[in-house]
Amino acid sequence: MQDNQQNRAIFSTTMYGIAEDFGGTLSVDNLHVRFKALQEFSIDQITKAGTWLLRNREKTFPAVPTTKEFIDAINNQKTGPVSLKAKAGIEADKVLGTLKEWGRDAEPLFIDEITKYLMTHRWTFRKLDTMTVQDPGLVWWRKEFIESYLELTKDQVAGGKLLPELCGPTPKKLNSIATGAVKRLPA
Repeated sequence: MQDNQQNRAIFSTTMYGIAEDFGGTLSVDNLHVRFKALQEFSIDQITKAGTWLLRNREKTFPAVPTTKEFIDAINNQKTGPVSLKAKAGIEADKVLGTLKEWGRDAEPLFIDEITKYLMTHRWTFRKLDTMTVQDPGLVWWRKEFIESYLELTKDQVAGGKLLPELCGPTPKKLNSIATGAVKRLPA
């Protein structure tokens, strides 16, 4: 990044804003060190990395993301988004983590619609709880979960929209169901 007044202002705003959002503070000296350490990157890359950290950072310590976290976020942008298979693996790990923490009484309250669907219609925590978290059977379950996740994602992409089972019947589908029911009523 070029060392000019405009880039310094954007950089400062980004760093102070992120620090405030995470409940931390930055000294002027730390701001200068960060500026020097991140000079090989464009101001656009730095602000995008900051936005990514605001959305995705799960760590709470240290309160302010480190320079290394910014560099990792920038490198993550270069390599592109996480592959679908890796995302499916992450979702499987979330299920296993929930199972480990809450056991058979866990609720399938996942943000990811496909994970929510799979843990409601295909598996339940009660079924998975028959195996311990250390059980080798869960390794096979994880593989099957990833395959099912990828398959549902293909179906979703092929249709160009969410699966009807994931978002409920469409108005067109409801209309055809109602019309079929009316036709079957006795006269």
